[in-house]
Amino acid sequence: MPTFPRKPRGFTLIELMVVVAVIGIIAALASFSMSRSRPRASLSGSSVELRALLHQARQQALVSGADVAVLVFPGVSGTTDSLGRIVVYQDGAFDFFNPASAVHFGGYNPMVLAAGARGEVITTFDLPRDVTFGPATGLGTSAALPEPFSTIPVTAECTFCAGIGAARRGAVVFDPRGRARFYGADGAPLAVDGGSISLTAPALQGAVPLVRLVAITATTGSLQSVNLD
Repeated sequence: MPTFPRKPRGFTLIELMVVVAVIGIIAALASFSMSRSRPRASLSGSSVELRALLHQARQQALVSGADVAVLVFPGVSGTTDSLGRIVVYQDGAFDFFNPASAVHFGGYNPMVLAAGARGEVITTFDLPRDVTFGPATGLGTSAALPEPFSTIPVTAECTFCAGIGAARRGAVVFDPRGRARFYGADGAPLAVDGGSISLTAPALQGAVPLVRLVAITATTGSLQSVNLD
């Protein structure tokens, strides 16, 4: 009896639907994983950049013999449509916190980037879209750092900043000896042992907030990083 070759069997509609469903589930899981990992990576990168910026500002003060101020504007929208801008300003005339100066901290517009006599804008840093200054309570209302940083406040997104909204601002100033002073306005510096700046990723907030904090001591200008997951 003659035999005939069997025709190749194709996929049934049900089999195709199962394959499409599996691909959809895998794609959804991959998208969720990426949506979680991207803000975390941005937060980590921003924290590293913030610490490097502070360190470089201190080194610039030591080398130049001028005050170098790191100006923090938590409520200002930068060029990335994000919320939060930092400006590094070299104050060679030592008059940036004098309200009578033509360019001074209290009236400074971080989007115009003016510079006074013997003043210079060194650099700016805008937070990425998925990172902000925060949380509002920093590491927490009862948090404290271990010695020798225990007297540095860590209970605000910027412990030396003053004001609300777009007007909120603060400054840490490194002098030619590397020491740090902190300002929330024009005039005299704050009477504090140090200050801290915290960053967070709002998309990742849960029962325990995700926080990256940098603390700065006044006496030496040294930096301490803290991660809270």
